[in-house]
Amino acid sequence: MPLSAAEKQRRYRARRDKDPERRAKYLEWEKKKSRRDKEQGKKKSIHECSERAQRLQRRKWRKAQAKSRAAKKAVSVALSSLSTPPVSPESLQANQEEAGPSRQRSAGRKRSKRHQKKLGSLLMRLEKNLQKERKEKEKFKKRYHRLLKKKLSPRSKINREFRPLPKVIRKRLLFHAAFTKDLSDRYRRANSEKEKQLIAKISAGGRIVRKYRLRKYAETLLGFSRRRWRHYDKDPLTFNRRRNTRTADEIKNCVKLFFERDDVSRLTTGKKQTKTKYKVKKQKRFLMDTMINAHRQFLSEYPDRRISYSLFCHLRPYWVVTPTLSERETCLCKMHENLGFITDKLYHLKLLTHCNTEELVEQVVCDPHKKDCMYSQCDECKLNNFPIITLYEPTTLVSYTQWVTEEKKCSETVSYKMTVKKEMEGTLESLLDLFNAQLSKFKRHIFNIRQQFAFSRALKKELSTDECIIHVDFSENYGCKYSSEIQAVHFGASHQQATLHTGVLYVGPNASPICFSTVSPSRQKGPAAIWEHLRPVLNYIRQEHPEVKVLHFLSDGPCSQYRQRGNFYLFCTELYQRGFRKGTWNFFEANHGKGAPDGVGGVLKRLADDLVSKGSDIPDARSLFSALVRTETSIKLFYVEEEDIEKAIQAVPKNIPPVPSTMRLHQVVTQERGSLICRDVSCMCAATMKRLECQCPGSQVFSFLRDQTPSQCSAVDWTSRDIIGKWCMVRYEGDIYPGVVIATDDSDIQVKCMHSGGPNKFYWPVRDDVIWYLYDDVLRFIPAPLPITSRHVAIQSDIWLDYKK
Repeated sequence: MPLSAAEKQRRYRARRDKDPERRAKYLEWEKKKSRRDKEQGKKKSIHECSERAQRLQRRKWRKAQAKSRAAKKAVSVALSSLSTPPVSPESLQANQEEAGPSRQRSAGRKRSKRHQKKLGSLLMRLEKNLQKERKEKEKFKKRYHRLLKKKLSPRSKINREFRPLPKVIRKRLLFHAAFTKDLSDRYRRANSEKEKQLIAKISAGGRIVRKYRLRKYAETLLGFSRRRWRHYDKDPLTFNRRRNTRTADEIKNCVKLFFERDDVSRLTTGKKQTKTKYKVKKQKRFLMDTMINAHRQFLSEYPDRRISYSLFCHLRPYWVVTPTLSERETCLCKMHENLGFITDKLYHLKLLTHCNTEELVEQVVCDPHKKDCMYSQCDECKLNNFPIITLYEPTTLVSYTQWVTEEKKCSETVSYKMTVKKEMEGTLESLLDLFNAQLSKFKRHIFNIRQQFAFSRALKKELSTDECIIHVDFSENYGCKYSSEIQAVHFGASHQQATLHTGVLYVGPNASPICFSTVSPSRQKGPAAIWEHLRPVLNYIRQEHPEVKVLHFLSDGPCSQYRQRGNFYLFCTELYQRGFRKGTWNFFEANHGKGAPDGVGGVLKRLADDLVSKGSDIPDARSLFSALVRTETSIKLFYVEEEDIEKAIQAVPKNIPPVPSTMRLHQVVTQERGSLICRDVSCMCAATMKRLECQCPGSQVFSFLRDQTPSQCSAVDWTSRDIIGKWCMVRYEGDIYPGVVIATDDSDIQVKCMHSGGPNKFYWPVRDDVIWYLYDDVLRFIPAPLPITSRHVAIQSDIWLDYKK
C-alpha cells in the first residue's frame, strides 16, 4: 500500500533528526527564516498584534504548554514507576488525607465565583429593565385602545350607538356623520378665507337650519365661530382680494436698480469680495452713504414710489452692504473728505445745523439741477456764502483735519511727494473762508457726478440698434505666480505682471451686457496702448454686430490715460478707420469712476488664483491668457502682443496740439475725422434725442487738422510745488487779474488775486480774495507786477496788450 504524504513527511523528519548535523543546519535555517519574516513584517511579535490576535496566540501557547507539561509528567511518572516499589495502601491513604487543593486551583475558584456574582447582578438588572419595558408597553397599549374608542369612524360610531335600529335608518345616520366629519375636516384644513366662508354659509347659513334652531349645534359640530354666519343672510361674501404682485415686483426692481447705481453704491474689485445667497454668488457693492440719506434720495427721485424706510431697508439687495473697518474705502474722494472734515468741525462748534454736504450745497444755490448755479455762473447765487446760525469770535483758534500733499526730502537733491492726513490749525474766520471756498468747488464737483451718472443711465435706457456702449477701465495688474515657489522667487523680483484692460459692452436696446478683457505683457497704459487694447474689441463689434455705427465710450478721467490730447486725437481718427461713423467719450468725475469693469477684473483674478491654488503655473501674461481661456468663462478674452503696443506708440505723432480746458472736459464728440465737440458735462441730448451735434451752452469745437497755438500753460506741471508763490494772470468773468498761486490740486489752482482800480491798474484788497480756479482759467505765468503808485501796480505793458487784444 503506498504511503500518504503525511507519512512521507513524518519519516523524512525522523531521518533528518537522527543526523545531528542535518538537524543543527535545519534549526539554523529556521532561525534565519524567522528573523527575515520579522524584518519583512510577515511575522509579528505579540505586542504588534491586535487584542484579538493576542488572545488567540496566548490561548495556543497555553494549550501547547499544558500539552508539553503533561507529556513530561507522563515520562517522569513512567520512569519513577520503574525505579520505585509500589506504594502501600496505608501511606497512600495518609497522603490523600494530607494533600489539599493547589494554589492555582484556589485562585481559579475565586475568579469563577466573582464572575458568577457579576453575572447574577447583571441578570437582576436586566430582569428589572424588562419588567419596566413591559409596563411601558402595556401603558401605551392601553392609551391606544382608549384613543380608538374616542376617535371612532362614522360607521363605527353609528353601529355602536344604534345597532338595534333598521339598516335604512343607520344608513341615513351614517351619511350625516360622514358629511359633517368631511365638512369639519375641510374647514380645519382650509387656508383661504374664501373657502372658510363658503363652508360656513353652506352648512349653517340656510333658512331650514335657522328654523329648527340648529345653528349653535352646527357651530359646535363643525368647529367655526358665530361671526362666520352672523351677517351672511344680508351681506354678500367678502373675500380677500389677491395682491397685485405686479406693483410689488416693480417696486422691488426699482429699489434694486437704485442700489446698484454707481452714485449710490460702489462696486468692489477684490477677488474675495463676494457674497453668496441661495447658491447665487454676487460681487459686493458698498454703500456710499447712510441708509437714511439713500432713502431720502430715493423719495426725491421717485416721488410716485412712496415707500417707508423699513420697507426700503428690507428691499435692499443682499450684495449691497455697509463697509466695515476691514472693508474700508481706500479710494475716497479728496474733495468730499476735506469738506466733510470741515463741516464736521463746524457742526461740532454749533455753527451748522447739520453736516450733510449735499444739503449744504442746496442751501446756497437757486436750483441744484442747473449748471449755471452749480458752476457759480448764476448772477443771483454765485456770491452766496453759507449762513452761519450763531455769532462767533473770528479770532478763536481751532484745529481741523485735511488731506494734504507734502514734499519730503530724502537728501539735498532728492525729494518726493506724500499725501498725508494732517492736523491743521488756524482762526475760526480762516476756517469759514476755507469752508466757503471748498463749498464753491464742491458745487461743481457734485453737479458733475450727478450729471455723468444720469447721462450713463439715460444712455443705456435709450440705446438704439445702431449704437453701442463700451465701458472700459484698466484693472490692477495681475501678479503672475507659480503653484509652488522657492524663496528667491517668492520674495524677489522674479514675478512678471500682466495688464488687464477690462470692460463691458452694451449693444442695442434689449441685448444683455457682454463682459470682455484684454491681456498683455506690456505695462504701457497711454493712449496708444489703450487703442491697441481696444483694437480686438472693435473688430469683434464689427464682426458680430455690423449694424453698429455709433460708439459711446464710458471711463474714468485720469489725465495720464483717457483724458488727454493723445487719446482725443486717436479717438477722432482711429474710430473712422474701424468703419464707425460717430462716437462720444464720456468721463466720470474724478475719484467717482468705479463701475462694472472693476468687477470683471476681480472675477478674472479670482479665476487665475483658483487655478494656481490647484497646481497650475501662471508665470507670464501668455500663460494667464491660456489658463483663463481653458476655464471657458463667459468673459470675452483677447491677447495683445507687447510688440504691437510698442509699434503703436511709435506711430503716434509727437506734436499733437493740446485741447483747451482738457481738465474740466467730461464729454468729447466726434462726427468727422480730426474734429471734436468738447463739453464740460455730457449733454443729455446725445442720450435721449440722439443729437450728438447739439450746440448747447458751453460746447466748443476743436480740430486737430488746423494749426493750433498751444498756450504758455499747456506744458506746466500743475502738481509741482515749484509753481506755488509764482505770479500769474487769471480770467474771471471775462476780465484779467494778476495774483499769486497759493495751492494746487488735481484739477484746480488756488490764487490770491488783486482787485482792479482801472485799466492795467491793480491793488491788494483789505480782505484777501482767494479763489480756486480751473487750470484753463490761468492764462500764463508773469513776472511780478511793477508799482505805479504807493498802492497800485501794473502788469508789464507788452503782456497786457497781448492778452487785451
